[in-house]
Amino acid sequence: MAYLHKVLCYLDQRISKRICGDGWILKKLKAIGVQRNRFARKSIVVIYSAVLLHWLLLLSYSPSAQAEHPSEYRLKVAFLYNFAAYTEWPNAHNSVLNLCIHGEDPFGENLQHIRQKKVHEQELLIRHTKNVDELPGCQIVFITRSVVDSLGNIINLLDGKPILTIADTPGVGQQGVALNMAIKEGKVIFEANLAAARKSGLRLSAQLLRFATEVYQE
Repeated sequence: MAYLHKVLCYLDQRISKRICGDGWILKKLKAIGVQRNRFARKSIVVIYSAVLLHWLLLLSYSPSAQAEHPSEYRLKVAFLYNFAAYTEWPNAHNSVLNLCIHGEDPFGENLQHIRQKKVHEQELLIRHTKNVDELPGCQIVFITRSVVDSLGNIINLLDGKPILTIADTPGVGQQGVALNMAIKEGKVIFEANLAAARKSGLRLSAQLLRFATEVYQE
């Protein structure tokens, strides 16, 4: 929550003055109030995540923001967080969500921004894997470009398991990767393989899917 609040503050200062008036986002959130019951806390987390996703997409689509634009993989790290926040796992009773970066890590120090943050009241733990035998112990697997030649083996190994697969390599969405990011004309976009997610027992939120450039149903 603290990280999301900081990001919203940044976006609020950089963007909302030009669009909605000074401090509009945070004023709206404060107006809602924070109650002490569990439902209220979960509602606030959903609101923060939804607003964050909206502003991240808006920022990545805004040519005038290029001078202040975070790096490609800084944005992609934020998208990783939102992909997790907008995914439901079956029988998710563990206290942690293991996010495995499989192959050579392209994110570098940018991963520190989501390390040990909370998603659905679960702690997000980041692991680096080189051996495919480690992947069944993950809830989220980011398949890096360095291992994409082994994509078929990875997809077969994870077939039917409740594991969210993510990548940023052209064409892999149609090959069974659930969420595939890309950069187009300086913008972060993504496609979703809904059929692959459902086969894994995962539910991708409609709020997320409406931002996808392509949704593969079969």
